[in-house]
Amino acid sequence: MVTRETVGARIREVRTAKRKTLKDVEAVSGFSSTHISEIERGRTSPTVGALIRIAQALDKDPSFFIEERILDEVCVTSAEDRPPAAAAIQCSGSGYRVDGLTRGVLGGRMLTCELIVEPSGAVSFEQLPEFGDLLLYCVSGQCDISVEGRAQPFHEGDSLHLEAPRSGISVRGGPDQETFIVVIVDPQESVS
Repeated sequence: MVTRETVGARIREVRTAKRKTLKDVEAVSGFSSTHISEIERGRTSPTVGALIRIAQALDKDPSFFIEERILDEVCVTSAEDRPPAAAAIQCSGSGYRVDGLTRGVLGGRMLTCELIVEPSGAVSFEQLPEFGDLLLYCVSGQCDISVEGRAQPFHEGDSLHLEAPRSGISVRGGPDQETFIVVIVDPQESVS
């Protein structure tokens, strides 16, 4: 669990990096600069509503300040440091491999991975986020891609963008070479 000191330190770091004063944040958030200062020093915890309004004043997603994972705001991931495939992207089939491309960034939602489908391999997406966008981009090779039973050729340079939730997304590898596809999932918050 993130401590109030960590939340406060992150708020202060963002505020100073954006060259905003406590009065600037006060003017947008509606909270006194004294209260914001108390939060920044870890002397008090912001309510959910206060955190949302302070985050908006700093042009950040509120999750940025309460993320438990230790991540940077900018993430460069070398090929050797790639993480396992994202848990939100689960596939089944044969003749395929899914590799993560990035560890993510503090407060970020986007998940990226590389799908490698062998010649004549077949893969179905079993689990995707309940809400959000899904983008597939064919980096190299060719395959057939099916969405809800409608198959079509998918070649190098082609992309597919759709809104989740969708079922029935599958890929069948081409006959001659591996197909490399970048998969990007942007899970949006559900709308109540």
